[in-house]
Amino acid sequence: MSLIATLALATSGAVLPSCSWDHPGINPFMGDVIAAVDDYKDIPASTRAKLKERMAKRDYDELVLIERDGISGMGQYSAEITDMHFGTKGMCRTITRSKWTQQMKERGLVYCEDGQCLLIPTICRNLSRIKRTGDGPLLIAPGAGVPSTPASPGGTTFTPPTPDTPLDFAPPGAGIPLVPTETPLSVPPVAPTTTPTVPTAPPPPLTILPPGTTPPVTVTPPTTPAVPEPSTWLMFSLGLLGISIAKHRRS
Repeated sequence: MSLIATLALATSGAVLPSCSWDHPGINPFMGDVIAAVDDYKDIPASTRAKLKERMAKRDYDELVLIERDGISGMGQYSAEITDMHFGTKGMCRTITRSKWTQQMKERGLVYCEDGQCLLIPTICRNLSRIKRTGDGPLLIAPGAGVPSTPASPGGTTFTPPTPDTPLDFAPPGAGIPLVPTETPLSVPPVAPTTTPTVPTAPPPPLTILPPGTTPPVTVTPPTTPAVPEPSTWLMFSLGLLGISIAKHRRS
């Protein structure tokens, strides 16, 4: 069915037998994602209740990659997507992706309970159903005991994707196995062995004289002896007078 017909019938609440999902995100589901689980009447009420409870807690099984010919994840899933919600209350029973290219990929959250699995593409929140056919082999990190990097059935390594944008009902990181990391070793810092450099005083600045100019010569003036005081001359004169008088008396 064409995209225009899908858009028209999706708003009327009709259930379409088949739709071509050529442009994800064009007609996103605008209703309550958790409440829409009750539209799957063939799923037992107890199973629907468990799925809705997990969705409310944002506890999804894993984040998968939706491709043209399959769904890649830690588990093994059928390529078929069914019962997809569109618009406000429309639904399409069978979804085709025949017009997708080999390089086209979309992310989706998966919730599984009692063999019933729900898919919520992160680009449009179009609640859908998929079938899980088995669990893929997981690679266990040495001594970790938790899933590390799962391998796909074809033998290639599958890396769990991360959502482009956080969702109001399932933010990225909830329920996804974490890759264990080893605790880094603490290495004490090594003291430097080099001898610290002692700063030296800078040399005095050089004075550059113009051509033909002789450097100035510093002349130290001679030291002039101190002049005797008048009292010193008087005592000296009296001494000479006394010597003259004594000499005259002897003669």
